[in-house]
Amino acid sequence: MVITYFNYLWDIDGISAGSAIKAKEFIAALNRAGHTAYLEWRSPQPRVQPTLSDKIRAGLKPRLQRYLHEPKRLARNAPHLWQEYLILKRQKPDILFNRLELYYFSGLWLSRLLDLPFVVEADCPPAYEHATFYGKHYLHLGNLSTHLDLANLRAADAIIVISDVLKNYYIERGIPAEKMHVIANAADPQKFRPMPKDRELAEKYRLAGKTVVGWIGSLVGWSGIESLTATARYILQARPNTCFMLVGGGKNQEFFREQLQTGDHAGRVILPGTVPHGEVPRYLSCMDVVLAPYPKLDFWYASSMKIFEYMSAGKTVLATNVGQVGEIIEDGVNGYLFDPEANGELREKITALVDSAEVRQRAGAQARRDIEQKWNWDNNAQKMLAIFDDVLRRRRNG
Repeated sequence: MVITYFNYLWDIDGISAGSAIKAKEFIAALNRAGHTAYLEWRSPQPRVQPTLSDKIRAGLKPRLQRYLHEPKRLARNAPHLWQEYLILKRQKPDILFNRLELYYFSGLWLSRLLDLPFVVEADCPPAYEHATFYGKHYLHLGNLSTHLDLANLRAADAIIVISDVLKNYYIERGIPAEKMHVIANAADPQKFRPMPKDRELAEKYRLAGKTVVGWIGSLVGWSGIESLTATARYILQARPNTCFMLVGGGKNQEFFREQLQTGDHAGRVILPGTVPHGEVPRYLSCMDVVLAPYPKLDFWYASSMKIFEYMSAGKTVLATNVGQVGEIIEDGVNGYLFDPEANGELREKITALVDSAEVRQRAGAQARRDIEQKWNWDNNAQKMLAIFDDVLRRRRNG
């Protein structure tokens, strides 16, 4: 089978790192399974060395972005139509697999023009996310973004969503349930595996004899790190042999530096900043308890790759009981859950895990087994292939 996958993420090595990694992983898994899968990044990526025109645009951007951001996204469909037409004619795929992205419809049109089976990957509700989070300050083109999202989904032969919450969201908007298939995110058990503490990092950060509570992240606003500060201060004071390693740059690093890297315990708050994804396993190896303190939102549709990678490394996960997290983590079996609205629960559970290596080992070992058996990219590829096969069979049958 030949699969062409169009992905419209911008800055794949920056703000969209997690989504970019996911695309690379499942495409690699499809190819390992004996098929031909092409990954096509469709948005122009930032240049390492900005040109003069880049600098001019950067200067004008603060004044014009509010008005031009959405029309610009919409207009990009015009060059995409021709470029993607040439890609599809060259690759001759059996399946066109398209990531659902704000204002893009070129894949939909081309699937109809070329009579190609059309499968949509919905990792998020783009119109909702844009209006609620990232694009609140832009001038909107009415409800056009929502209409285009739903048009892509209605036209799809099948839809892959990352969670039951997202599936139900689209069912409420009229998308047939039978078209949607839930495939959660996953981890690579070969890249993320149990390993001794990295000697170089342990020496650099003086981790000998320390129990390390860790967190790794890049998103701002969704991470829930604000809930950590009071608890971290308590643990640092109550458990002198405990330290916190909080990996992530930008505003997250600034927040931790201002809130935690102060006073007598400053030396036990380690802030390495942003690290390449390939280096993350080394930092994970140094951690004993790993945190995913997501905010408890009513509409939590995400599928946390962070949690799967934590589990794959055989670490003891302590995460908010929200959305899909509560379906993946079985409290006290392959990790631990907490309610951020329950006063003191996060502090109590971190303390208990810091104090018991045996409990940590037991939960981490089960987490690793679950990744090997269920939540890995090769399993995800087999689920995708079953969906693609069903789409092709239904097409053949008229």
